[in-house]
Amino acid sequence: MLPSKTTDVLVFGYAAHGASTAMRERIAQFSLALGKLARAELAVYEAASYEDLARAVVVGEVDFAWLPPLAFIALERRGSAAALVSAQRGGDTAFYSAIIVRRDSGLEAPEDLAGARAAWVDRYSASGYVVPRVGLAAVGIDPRVAFAEERFWHSHEAVVRAVVAGRADFGATYAGVGTGGEITRGSWMDVQGADEVVRALVQFGAIPGDVVAARAALAEPKREVLTRALIAISLQEEHRLVLKDAFGIDEMRPFSSAGYDALRRLAEEASKRGLLQGDAVDDDDDDDDDDDDEPAEEHADESLGETMDRRDLDETQDVGDLGETNERDIVRDPD
Repeated sequence: MLPSKTTDVLVFGYAAHGASTAMRERIAQFSLALGKLARAELAVYEAASYEDLARAVVVGEVDFAWLPPLAFIALERRGSAAALVSAQRGGDTAFYSAIIVRRDSGLEAPEDLAGARAAWVDRYSASGYVVPRVGLAAVGIDPRVAFAEERFWHSHEAVVRAVVAGRADFGATYAGVGTGGEITRGSWMDVQGADEVVRALVQFGAIPGDVVAARAALAEPKREVLTRALIAISLQEEHRLVLKDAFGIDEMRPFSSAGYDALRRLAEEASKRGLLQGDAVDDDDDDDDDDDDEPAEEHADESLGETMDRRDLDETQDVGDLGETNERDIVRDPD
């Protein structure tokens, strides 16, 4: 239950679909620590999906939110949000998309995914849907028709667990990559026992990182206070641990727009080519909220749809590094 917006409470929003009780507790600890640093009372909005989170920002139910890059791009384009900070993992604000499979699956190359069961994160997840579909298309796998089954699991952890349990043959999620092309981190490394069961088959990227953004109408002094608090929480050791536990983030930095234009163009090009169309359905097996039984697109806000709007595509533009995902960009798991 959110407090009345007539009170001087700032509401922090994040996509909570599929979040465990432990994760929700970590987010609460993060919000408490952030509120102390900002000297403000904070409340938490647990969004059912990225679409729900975007809607809450647009209508003013949420004052600032942890947003994946595509959701942020859509909100910024319609003038509904302004970035405060960029998230940094492993010394880099960029991350990659990785296709993971079970180690005992026998799937050894992207071509082997034809006829497989796919686990995606969310229709508006860059690493968990958009970028891997473009990447697979670049190596000859048509994501519109290639798979026997497609499901949205609504969180990276849920995608990992689906692959581990054999409910999906492969999943798309995020990963960090070192200077030598080796995978240094990934969502499966944060799920107990998963690293022993799954491996990365292929990776695509790079993708600009998550953003904490404020609703456009939030007063500038409050934005500045939140920005300072977000940066500070990642510099003080006792708070940094909370941030790491809550979001897997090492540091917050002042927002940099590098990479976001390329991602927007990639999404628009993918939409134009029809690569984001598919038969994926929502998996709600672990969902106790009746409101979440509807498909994600039932709650879609117009702002997110505009991210994929081909009418805004300048066909003379190069989609940049993200759009040039091809065989030379593929780094196979050394295992």
